[in-house]
Amino acid sequence: MRLRVVGGAFALAVATAAAAQGGAGTQQGSAGTAQAPPPVKAGAVGPTSDAFDRACVDLLHGRMPEGDRAIKSLREACANLMSGRVDERLEAEKRRQQQIAAQEELRKQQEELRKQAAGAPAKVQVQPGQATAQPSAGEGVAAAFEQAGSELVGGPRSKGLGLRGGGRPVNYLLVTNPVGWFDGLGVNAELWGALGGAPMFSWVGGVRYSGTDTSNGSATTFGLEAGFDWFIYGQHNEGLRLGPRVEFAAGRQHLTGGNSTTFGRMGLGGELGYNFIATNGISGLAAVGLGGRVAGDSSNENFASFVGGEFGPYAKIGIGFGW
Repeated sequence: MRLRVVGGAFALAVATAAAAQGGAGTQQGSAGTAQAPPPVKAGAVGPTSDAFDRACVDLLHGRMPEGDRAIKSLREACANLMSGRVDERLEAEKRRQQQIAAQEELRKQQEELRKQAAGAPAKVQVQPGQATAQPSAGEGVAAAFEQAGSELVGGPRSKGLGLRGGGRPVNYLLVTNPVGWFDGLGVNAELWGALGGAPMFSWVGGVRYSGTDTSNGSATTFGLEAGFDWFIYGQHNEGLRLGPRVEFAAGRQHLTGGNSTTFGRMGLGGELGYNFIATNGISGLAAVGLGGRVAGDSSNENFASFVGGEFGPYAKIGIGFGW
């Protein structure tokens, strides 16, 4: 339908223009002899006619063809022409914007390539709602405990035994036996000190205090320990160690009948153990030994000391800090 209206309007506009040219030609013929137009060569294409555009321009300026039907047809045809040209302009503008965007994207890619060639880190283009990396697999329970343990001890060791972070030697190690707080040994602490000129040897000192119940009352005990360790494997208070121990203990026993008595004991022993010191100083130990009372009161068979009770094997653990 649109083509028919445009075609009819175009024919009407051509007819109107032809009539105007015919009238002008008649007037020129009355003045003189009209010259015939030059013949058109075969295969030649003439210029495009703009009669329809001029008819639309005349319509805008109030110069209209005769008849209501002709006016309506020309008006509809001109409106369709303008609408089509507007759509063409919009499409052309859209294509231009797309070309500009493509050129900008190409420029950014070329800039990133230049940065990569120069050694600069490439900038990741992140689109909204788009991930930039593959999600990592979830950690198992074992991996989680391993990571927690690594954080607790200060990370993997990069230096030798007896050295903390930065290569600093552990000159002193202080530990306590947490089990001894509840099995009769009492509140206790042991201190190792490495010899400056021979870090594979350390002196040992200990102190303890306990208040325990006995079969015939209660006893309060204070004990001192001394010893010397040779680190078979290791140095600066860390590693596999072997050495002798001696303890002197004194106390007061309160009997059930209200009487009390004092006592003293001396014990000897030998101990084999291993001290561990993390890079952040957190420490632990485990040891076994053979020892017991060699002199003094023997009335309490359940007596506990740094070297055991009556003669026999003993074991202990410890936690502490080295610096």
